[in-house]
Formats: sequence, structure tokens, C-alpha cells
Amino acid sequence: MMTLIPIEWLRFSRNPLNLWVLALFFVLMTVSATWSGLVAREYRHTQAVPVMIHAGVNQAEMHDAPKVHESAEKASAYALGSKAQALHMPVLGGLALNVSQLDFISTTINASIRNRHTDGRSSDPLFNPLMHELGFLDFATLLALFTPLLIIALSYGLIQEDRESGVWRLVCTQSTKPWMLVFTALAMRFGLVLILMFLSSAITFALDSGASLAALGQWLVFISCYALLWFAIAGLALLLRISSGAAALVMLGVWLILTFAVPAGLAFAANQHSAMPSRLTAIIDIRHFQELSNQQRQSLLSKWYADHPEITPPTTELAREISSLPAGLELDSQIRPLMVSFDAARKSQFEFLERWSGLSPALAMVLMADRLAGLDAPRYADFIAQVNHFEDQWRARFVPSIMANSPWSANESAPLPSFVFNALQDDTACWRLSGIQALIALAFFGLLFALRRQFAKS
Repeated sequence: MMTLIPIEWLRFSRNPLNLWVLALFFVLMTVSATWSGLVAREYRHTQAVPVMIHAGVNQAEMHDAPKVHESAEKASAYALGSKAQALHMPVLGGLALNVSQLDFISTTINASIRNRHTDGRSSDPLFNPLMHELGFLDFATLLALFTPLLIIALSYGLIQEDRESGVWRLVCTQSTKPWMLVFTALAMRFGLVLILMFLSSAITFALDSGASLAALGQWLVFISCYALLWFAIAGLALLLRISSGAAALVMLGVWLILTFAVPAGLAFAANQHSAMPSRLTAIIDIRHFQELSNQQRQSLLSKWYADHPEITPPTTELAREISSLPAGLELDSQIRPLMVSFDAARKSQFEFLERWSGLSPALAMVLMADRLAGLDAPRYADFIAQVNHFEDQWRARFVPSIMANSPWSANESAPLPSFVFNALQDDTACWRLSGIQALIALAFFGLLFALRRQFAKS
């Protein structure tokens, strides 16, 4: 094969269309890599710094404090407890691969004694309507879409055109192993495509200031398996005794099915496996819970003191913010399961798609990008669970003092709960995705090698 490589390179390079296709692919991927890397860097630089809580409360923090028959010292417990704590989910080293996912999930959540589901809303970001409809084409998405097209463009007519011109019959009569020519051509093209994929991936990781070598290494392994799989598919298409145009249509059909049809079917199956709750029903339920909590505000206040006999109800009239606090906590206990059900459904669907990702290489690449970026649904569900746990601790620390209407001294602020989310990348899941791609590619190449003598038939 080593002696055939220079001959094949001469044949390849003398076709200017091959060089133009490679150049166009590299330009497209370089532009995408540059954009993704710079956006990831900007996000890391502008990510909010966790808020440090101090015992003292300034005037700006006191603007939401109760004003009825209370001093600033007594109001400080409510002011501190209701101050939103910014809880961050740190992204991982592969953020640049799928950076637009940040537009669909919130990596910073504000937690306090208030109900964040109704009182913590933020304005919707501005977006381009056309891009919103088409979807955001991140580096991983473009690589998944264009790499098979590049492989098809470089390899679809290797045998069919020679058969049509009668050249292949001559090659078979002069060579004892004509299949070696085919394997050499595929190997050389595989090397060229892999170089371009590696270069563009290196660019996007280099531009991301928080990228990691571990994530880059896992990504390079995966895209190598991805390209190998598509070259195996292209090699099997060369066995078909049809025209070059028909062979191109066959490979394009396979690309369309594996890239679009199969993921759509898997998404439908995932929704059947773990149905996503109705958003409309959830909104109606939330409105219903809000109405009930408003109607039962006084009874819930009395019930709270009955459930906490160690807290003596204050003799003075409570501010509305304090008297409605038990109703707000009850409302949160009813809304939280609704919100958790959405995250649980996303997690279950994501894991379902991972199990069946071998049916769609492009889907597997996007899932791999989510894992390396730290924006996958299982990790986000773990983040939400820890946010809820911190919120419970935060309320347990402040609510008793608020309901007792007792002064808040500086030394009480020392044991405030802290939030740390250090969920690492799931390396097992990442290697599993790469392993599935590698096994399928090797199986296809094994089939191609077993049928290699079919190439000698002109």
C-alpha cells in the first residue's frame, strides 16, 4: 500500500475539484470554529462571580425589608434571606463545541427564601427569528453535517467512473489485488479529512480560554471514529455496480436517513419512553396554586406556628412580606415537583438517545458535544437537585428568625450554607459513545474487507 500512496496522491491532486472541496470544507469549519471559540471565551469571561454573603446589610439590600414596626436590625434577617444568591453550574472544557446550548438552559439560578419560579423571572433575551427557526449551527453540529458530505464528494465515483469508461477492467487485468487500490484511495482521503477535522477542532479549543486537553483528546478520538464510520459506508457504496450518479444518490440518501430521519424517529421514541409534561398544564397548575396560597395565607401562617411550637408568635403586627412567607413556602413545595418533572423527563430522554445513538452518527456527535461541554441533561438535572437542596438549607437558616421577628446579630451570619457544584464530566458516557462509533465502523470495514474480491469484478 505504501507504494500506491504516491500514485493515488498524484491521481487525487490532479483533480482540482478535490482540492476545492477540501478548501471549502476547511474554510467553513474554520469560520465556525472561530465563532464558537470566541463565544465560549466571552461567556467564561462574563460569567457572574458568586455573591459573598456578609453579616452587615447596606441600604440597597434593605429596600425589600418590612417597614411595619421594625427596626433595621430586626429587618436584616428578612433582607439577607430574601437576597438572591447566584448559584452557578460551571461548564466544562468542551464548551465551544456546543456553545449555543447556553441559550436554552440557565447555568445561573437565583435562590432565596422567595419562590424563584414565580418571583425570579428574567426578561427573555433578544434573538434572531430566522436563526431561532433554523437552529443555531454550532461547531459540532456543522462538523456532523458537513463531514459526511465531504466524504461523499471525495469518494463516490472512485470505481463507478472507471467502470463506465472501461478503465477498471484494464486495472483488474493488470493487478492481482485491485481492492488494494480502493483501500489505498480511501485511506489517503481518510487521512486528509482527519487532518482538516483536527485542525478546525484545535482552533475552536485554542480560542476557548477554559478548554481542557482531556476534552480535546476525547473529542479527537470521537471524530476519528465518526470519519472512519462514514468512510466505511462510502467503501460499501463503491461495491454497488451502478453508475457514479446513482452511487452519489445512494450515499446522499444514507446521509439524509442517518442524519435527519433516524434522529427524528429516536426523538419520537424518546418522548414515548419518557413523555415531556405539558407546559400549558403546568402553567395552569401554577396559577391555581398561586390562587390557593393567596386565599389560604392566614391559615397557612397559623399552621406554620403550630408546626413550629419552639417559635413564639410575635405580639406586634407582622409585615405582609413576613405573614405571607408560609404561603410562599407552601406554593414552592407545590411548584417544585412540576419543575423537577421537566428536568427528569429531559434526563431520561437524553439517556434514551445515548443508548440508541449508534443508529445515527450525527446524533451521537451532538450528544458527545453536550457531554464535553457539561450541558447535558443528566448533569443539569443534578445541578437543579443541588440548587433545591441549597435552597432548603438557606430557608431553614433564615425563616425561623424571620417568623420569630427576632434581631439578627452579626455572629449569626457565620454558619451560612454554601453552594458548591463540582459534578465532573462523565468520562464513562463519553468513552461509550466513542466506543459505539468505533465498533460500528470496524464492523462495516470488516464487511467491506470480506467483500473485497467483489472489486475485481468489472
